[in-house]
Amino acid sequence: MGRIYRDNQQEEPGEFCSALAIGDSWFWYPNHNLLEILVDHPRTSADHSNVRLLGYNGAELQDYVGAGRYAREVEHWLSPLWKDGFSEFYISGAGNDAVDYSLALRADCSTFTSAEECFDPFGVQTLLRRISSALGSLIHDIRWAYKDDQIVRPIFLNGYDYPTPDGRGFQFGPVKGGPWLAPAMDKARVKPNLALRQQIMEILIDRLNDEVFEPFDQPGNEIVHIDSRGVLAHYPGKYKLDWTNEIHPTNGGFAKIFETAWLPQLLKYQIAR
Repeated sequence: MGRIYRDNQQEEPGEFCSALAIGDSWFWYPNHNLLEILVDHPRTSADHSNVRLLGYNGAELQDYVGAGRYAREVEHWLSPLWKDGFSEFYISGAGNDAVDYSLALRADCSTFTSAEECFDPFGVQTLLRRISSALGSLIHDIRWAYKDDQIVRPIFLNGYDYPTPDGRGFQFGPVKGGPWLAPAMDKARVKPNLALRQQIMEILIDRLNDEVFEPFDQPGNEIVHIDSRGVLAHYPGKYKLDWTNEIHPTNGGFAKIFETAWLPQLLKYQIAR
């Protein structure tokens, strides 16, 4: 059983972090998330079971690069003082970017009956370009830190699954958050038809995977796009068994995604056995 180290938390004596994870709530969601499953999974190699996590509530990918508010922290962990300890990298980002960009919807979708019509073509291209640019910069920073090494370390990109925009938010004790998707659709005056709204999310997730994540996954790049689309149930299925709110899977949901989409990729790199 491994451990997740956050921020500048010091490693326990005799332990080291083999991975640097940079990302959103799919890596830090309380009590259950992809990283918690990874470090505790019985098939994860002991040499890969400790992870250093840089992740912040509401952070966008662009926050980790350039003049972004967390870029210096990423730079710190990629500096010569620390970089030699990491043999793999995990990135989960784009969800907050899409929400903050109002899902790239038109200002007024009230007259549209198809999901595709609801998107602003210019807005979609702008959103995808922003995410791709930030992700490319982050990958560049990782690769630059190891440019003199003989080994190309794998970078794993989390691709998400299809969420259902049903207006359910987050609550953990007194802390509340969201919802995220339904308000964006209400603002754009999308018809209150959950089937239509579900199609909107499927189109957006497909475009993120196909146009942003997948192009980075080319032979020899050692960049692995983890495509988990369709692993979890979504509307009109029994999606509440797999999703605890609009954008976060349940513990069982995260476990399904790890077993189905993540584990086969990790096995290829002997991170899991």
